[in-house]
Amino acid sequence: MDKNNQLVSLAQALADPLRLVLLQHLMEGPATVSELQSLTDESQSKVSNHLALLRERDLVRATREGRQMIYTLRDATVGQLVESLTVVAGMIPAKLWKSPQLIAARTCYDHLAGRYGVALFDALLAQEAIKEPAEMHAVVELGPRGGEIFSKLGLNLSALQRERRRFAFACPDWTERRPHLGGSLGAALWAYVVERGWGVKEQGTRAIIVTDLGKQKLREQFGIRMQEEPR
Repeated sequence: MDKNNQLVSLAQALADPLRLVLLQHLMEGPATVSELQSLTDESQSKVSNHLALLRERDLVRATREGRQMIYTLRDATVGQLVESLTVVAGMIPAKLWKSPQLIAARTCYDHLAGRYGVALFDALLAQEAIKEPAEMHAVVELGPRGGEIFSKLGLNLSALQRERRRFAFACPDWTERRPHLGGSLGAALWAYVVERGWGVKEQGTRAIIVTDLGKQKLREQFGIRMQEEPR
């Protein structure tokens, strides 16, 4: 299949409302057919058929665990595609607006989003760890102090730059209408937060609980302080 036909095939796969909803649910983590059926209120055969097409288009992956198939997004690029389409279409899920926790901090596939994600992006700009991007979705370049700051965090920038995915870009935030940090660098920062117990993902959702330790360290290392936090 040539590239033009591949693009058309991909667009057709995303054109169905149920398939797009399935991808949005898989943004929250792995799920079985029965779990997705419950979330969408559709028949099992319908959900299975749509998942089969998404697998055929290489948008999702499936692994067998016992008698069940566990579905996940293929990789971070699919998550970014779903996020971008949702923002462009103005299809921000209602639960985002109803959940203060999701607005404050959540995952955007594999990096930090919400108010904390945007605040971290702004802090890295202020510290000259990264440069101001030209526009939303644009590449984010390292700033004059990028090597120093990220090395102190133990991040291997050379290894991250060699990954097949984009190194760093300005990922549009649904609720803040400003960028948070996407790409392999954004994912590495999110992993850093989790490994140190600064943030904990709520099971079954994209919501992040920023721990007291996390709030303290984000203040100390990045100058990040949310309005509700005491001074």
